[in-house]
Amino acid sequence: MRRVVLAGASGYGRGYLRQLAELERAGRVELAGVCEIAELDAEGRELVGDRPVRADLPALLAETRPDVGIVATPIPTHDRLARAVLDAGAHLLLEKPPVPALAQWQALRKTVRDRGLVCQLGFQSLGSEAVARLAALVRDGELGHLRGIGVRGAWSRTDAYYRRAAWAGRRTLDGQPVVDGALTNPFAHAVATALAVDGSTGVEDVVSCELELWRCRDIEADDTSCLRLRTRHGTVIVVAVTLCAVEEAEPVVVVHGSRGRAELAYTEDLLTVDGVTTRFPRISPLENLLSHLDDPAVPLRSALDDAGAFMRVLEAVRLAPEPARIPGRFVRREGEWVGLPGIEAVLAQAAERLATFRELGAPWAGWLP
Repeated sequence: MRRVVLAGASGYGRGYLRQLAELERAGRVELAGVCEIAELDAEGRELVGDRPVRADLPALLAETRPDVGIVATPIPTHDRLARAVLDAGAHLLLEKPPVPALAQWQALRKTVRDRGLVCQLGFQSLGSEAVARLAALVRDGELGHLRGIGVRGAWSRTDAYYRRAAWAGRRTLDGQPVVDGALTNPFAHAVATALAVDGSTGVEDVVSCELELWRCRDIEADDTSCLRLRTRHGTVIVVAVTLCAVEEAEPVVVVHGSRGRAELAYTEDLLTVDGVTTRFPRISPLENLLSHLDDPAVPLRSALDDAGAFMRVLEAVRLAPEPARIPGRFVRREGEWVGLPGIEAVLAQAAERLATFRELGAPWAGWLP
């Protein structure tokens, strides 16, 4: 039974705390302690029980000496806390995006290798058998020659989403990179999944990268964005997403092949190939990490080493000019909700035609002849 410490238990990390409770009941792990700076609510206190709760992660690690550390804290803290886990000699499960700069990722990889430890990332979609099946179809040529891969994602967030933390919607905070944009955080899975389907996960697998970063709100980061990249396989990948949808829909990865078409709804583990839909099982990043530690022959589904292509995209977003503001006449606001009417059709066309917003003639994006 492996001893686990969790850093971050009040926000996104609450999901890990619940899962740890289930795994502890099953006899797979022992929750050794929790690092949290906020006061735990009733559910949190019940789940943690009499285990230590500390605000200082290095002190907690020294006190508990865990086998595994989970870091599910704000993006700007990832690098520092991940290093604390590794310095304590524990294996690491690090939430996505792993770190907000390519150089930090490269340095973290070196630390993991030098320590002889294992690092898994929290890209939940990569644990889906639907993703594995689609990647196999692409790899084996069963869909024919690829015209490209398109992704559309239409979610909606209220103003409260950007008030939840000081780093929310920021490109930087206190002079340090954050890169909390639509492409790199809420739709990070869309980018990582498309790259995995193409078999292009290495840092050198991204040959070129075009970006259109837009924002409807008065924030630093993008909330409506289009990415077009070309991989070493020659595949064109377009990811078109928004957090200002009028009609929300789960994101879909579309693979355009000369002999077939596939659509993957990665949040639902649904794969549709030529009109036939199948639901697949998935394994969580934590369960996969535990299985790998028990038997190294079990591959990690989301290893730190396999995030190179994603980090190239994140770095491009980090270094890109500030997102352009969409003129207010195109935006609809109702209370704390902000919508961009017509965006759903633009996203669908981008994924189908592998085109950018400007090329599609989106009225708020201008026109390129």
